[in-house]
Amino acid sequence: MDIKELRFAGRDGGPCVPGEPIGVYLDGLHAATVDPAPLSADGSGIHLEHYSPTASDEARRLHSLNFGRVSLLAVTAHVAEHFADVTTISYLLNRDTEGLSIGYVGGMRLAAARSAMLQRIGAENILLAPHPEADRAQQFVVSATWRYNQRNLARVKAALEEEWILFANRLAHAGPRGRAPRTNEWLRGFLARRRRPRDGGGPAGG
Repeated sequence: MDIKELRFAGRDGGPCVPGEPIGVYLDGLHAATVDPAPLSADGSGIHLEHYSPTASDEARRLHSLNFGRVSLLAVTAHVAEHFADVTTISYLLNRDTEGLSIGYVGGMRLAAARSAMLQRIGAENILLAPHPEADRAQQFVVSATWRYNQRNLARVKAALEEEWILFANRLAHAGPRGRAPRTNEWLRGFLARRRRPRDGGGPAGG
C-alpha cells in the first residue's frame, strides 16, 4: 500500500472546507474524522482535537497499528498545503488508546511519545497535563501549537514518510487481531475488499 492511498474529504465526500470536519480515507476506507476542526476568529488558526476513528472493524485494526500517528501528520500537512489562510495549528491530543487500560506509566509513555512527535515537527508550547475527567485520571492531555513555515512543513513531511513506513510494515505483518500471521491472509483480504468496484466516485481530496 502506498502513502498516495491517503485522501481527505469534507462533508458528503466533497472537498475539505476550512472549519468543517475533515474525513481521513485510506484506499477508499473511511478510517477517521476530525470533527469539529474549528477556525480562530480571524481564520488564521485551526484547532485539531476531536479525532474519531470510524466504527468499522477495518478502521479499528488500522488504529491498533498506530494509524493515528500517520493521520495526525497527514492532516497537518493537508491543512498546511491546502488551507491558504491558516498559518497556525493548535493540538489537544487526548484520544483513548483503543479502549485499553494502560495505567499511569503507560499513560505517561503515550503522552511522551505524542510530545516527541510534536517536537519533531517543530511544534511549540508543548504541554502535558493530567486528564481533567476523573475516570481518565491515569491518562494525559498533550497540547501544542504548530506554525506554518517551509522548515516546519518539511519536518512534517519527513516525519509522515517515516511514520508511514513503520505503519505499512506493521500492516504488512498484522493478523486480524494485530498478530503476525504465517501468511498474509488478512492483508490480502483487506486490499482485495478495498479494490472491489464501488458505486460512484471516491472521496475528494488532494
